[in-house]
Amino acid sequence: MRPLTIGALGMTRPPTDAVVAQAQGLENDGVETIWYSDHFLHWFPPGVWTQDLVPQALPGSTPHVFLDPTALMAAVAQHTERVRLATGVTDAVRRHPAVIAQTFITLDHVTRGRSVLGIGVGEAENIVPFGMPYERTASRLIEAVEVIRLLWSTPEPVRFDGDHFRLRDAILGARPFGDAPPEIWMAAHRPRVLEATGRLADGWFPVILDAAEYGARLADLRAASVAAGRPADAVRAGLYAWLLLTDTAEEAERLLDESLLLRLVALTAPAEEFERAGAEHPLASRWGLLDFVPTELTRDEALAAAAAVPGEVMRRYYMHGTPDDVAARLATFRPAGLEHVDLVDMGPLGDPALVASAPERRRALMRRLAALD
Repeated sequence: MRPLTIGALGMTRPPTDAVVAQAQGLENDGVETIWYSDHFLHWFPPGVWTQDLVPQALPGSTPHVFLDPTALMAAVAQHTERVRLATGVTDAVRRHPAVIAQTFITLDHVTRGRSVLGIGVGEAENIVPFGMPYERTASRLIEAVEVIRLLWSTPEPVRFDGDHFRLRDAILGARPFGDAPPEIWMAAHRPRVLEATGRLADGWFPVILDAAEYGARLADLRAASVAAGRPADAVRAGLYAWLLLTDTAEEAERLLDESLLLRLVALTAPAEEFERAGAEHPLASRWGLLDFVPTELTRDEALAAAAAVPGEVMRRYYMHGTPDDVAARLATFRPAGLEHVDLVDMGPLGDPALVASAPERRRALMRRLAALD
């Protein structure tokens, strides 16, 4: 098993000077990969973004502010030297796979080999409100990765006949910066996409799993790699980890019970998480993260749904507490095969007062995780 490496969530809102400064700080702290979200919308219904409910809601502000991650990656590359820069994650609905292939070959050159393509099926909130199709997402993702691999494989004309994409003597002549194209990391949870990840990807990037589930799905993925004629460890095992880092365990418990924003984010958990807690998903959602569209909820509907999230879901969804607490929970994933973890600290959403001290808690957590190896 490879050494454990650390990723962190990159800033994707203005000002860009702050985006660059954050990236430089993460690189200096030893973060291996910065993952940039590819969103149009946040998970917060507009009706709740008011100062009586949300301290961050300044007059005239909106939570739905995201810059294009690929442009940010190009900008950050000019001011960093070692850290890898990744989308966490994009999709092949808003971006055609040929465009993705060209964009990431371009980033491969701009970053001098440090770009990583993180890709998944997409999320309804970034697709449905903009009138784009959102069906058969698994097969679309798998075809897209096959197309990208094909275009990266040769400068000669290629053909592809799929249900979603068709190429006719298509050429992508630009070659990688180095000996190989950018790595592809796939967000995968269900059997079909897990199999494709084992067959096609360089990295696996799931979310919302416990260690036992993680190990079982990684075993299936490893088997798929072998069945495809690849080494068992062809795919690097990652995790997108939602964290609630605080100075005391009691503070984390309070925020899990009281924070409206953290509860709204928890609506992206799948129905299985609610069923495990003996409840139904408040939005009757099967897929949570994939089909939650916050702009479809009124203020009252959003408040009612947030209030209905069971405490058990909150405590499974977020790895919470002090750096020691969170390190202990992440440590259980290492024997299950974890090789890379993206630390996504949601604490400042729960309490804006945590913003200034968040980097020090992350550094403390990184020191504890380094001791696992």
